[in-house]
Amino acid sequence: MSHKITFRERGQGPTLILLHGYGGSVHHWEGVASALEAKYRVIVPNLTHLYLSSDKLFFTVQVEVLAKFIGDHFPNERVHVAGLSYGGALSWALATQHPHLVQKMALINPMVTDPVKNFLPKELKFFFSIPLNLKSIYLMLSTPMGHSFLKRAAQIFRDERSGGEISLERLKGRKLQFVAHLIHHFSWILRSEDWNYWNKKLFNYRGECRLIFDQSDLLFNQEAYKKFANHLGCEDLVVLEGAGHLAIKSKPELVAHHIQEFLRESSEKKIAK
Repeated sequence: MSHKITFRERGQGPTLILLHGYGGSVHHWEGVASALEAKYRVIVPNLTHLYLSSDKLFFTVQVEVLAKFIGDHFPNERVHVAGLSYGGALSWALATQHPHLVQKMALINPMVTDPVKNFLPKELKFFFSIPLNLKSIYLMLSTPMGHSFLKRAAQIFRDERSGGEISLERLKGRKLQFVAHLIHHFSWILRSEDWNYWNKKLFNYRGECRLIFDQSDLLFNQEAYKKFANHLGCEDLVVLEGAGHLAIKSKPELVAHHIQEFLRESSEKKIAK
């Protein structure tokens, strides 16, 4: 199957599944996983084949594939889930659609419902709202407007401090074709989904949640995150400073601390009862 999910496992204890973002990598979770493995059985799935499946999968279908993955590998268990960006969206969708699978969830700079309307950069709103074919996107990326889009994307989704500066706007040939494919695939997912359906589902969520976001995130602003948290009924908010969108890589120990604190507090409440 083109959307088969493989995973890395480390540590022992309650199961904690970490979901990376679209176009991201299991390596982004390395620092967080290292900090949490002493207390938890940390599972980091490689979601690349799910996100970029050759047979395009609707967001809703991706949620079901992920639910099956959890049911097959962790039967009769309610797991903890933490997700970044698009992985955060899969987390809240999984928890609302299959509450019997998820005990607690932590969302780090999560993608909110109806994301295109909430994107801050106008370049992203343009590229992800217009139904361009793959060739048109590739040609568009070769223009000054395309260079501006790639530069802004690098500012949001790359951690320059730990990975070095990468000039995405200078990409050519196959590398640029791959980026065009990413954009085309992601645009299709965003435009094809019924976000009103998920807006309604979120109202019914009754689980435990912590939402962690950076106050200067370049993808969504504080208002969007707070509005989403209110919609979800998630009152536990943690505001970071200077972590950027890829907070799990720029400040892994801090993110791990907030995740562990959240999970520990929930456990302590149960013991107190």
